[in-house]
Amino acid sequence: MEWKSWFGAGLLVVALLLAGLSGFVFLRASATQERIDGHLQKAAGLLSEAGAVKETDPGRYDELTREADQYTGFVEGGLDEYDSQYSGAWLFAAGAAGCLAGSFMVFFLRGGRRAARAAGTR
Repeated sequence: MEWKSWFGAGLLVVALLLAGLSGFVFLRASATQERIDGHLQKAAGLLSEAGAVKETDPGRYDELTREADQYTGFVEGGLDEYDSQYSGAWLFAAGAAGCLAGSFMVFFLRGGRRAARAAGTR
């Protein structure tokens, strides 16, 4: 096997690995998004409860709004995490597509030269 075959096979293996990593990172981003949604729902529930007790129990209102602010802070951090995971997943996917295209080009170019040699034109 000549070096181009090994190079093309190596690119194909790298493409498969990058595609797998991309899928895994997309799954992690999805889990992060679900966690963010849960924090948003919790903060919204706390704020609605705080609105209900605003006039009757100011101490409870302050406690609920602080807790809602805490969940809002979790959401802000989660959004940064989600953005980096989502961007990373797309970069892995782009790398996989590039490696796959490269491996097909190596195999195609190698095969074209073989066909030209077999025809006696090269």
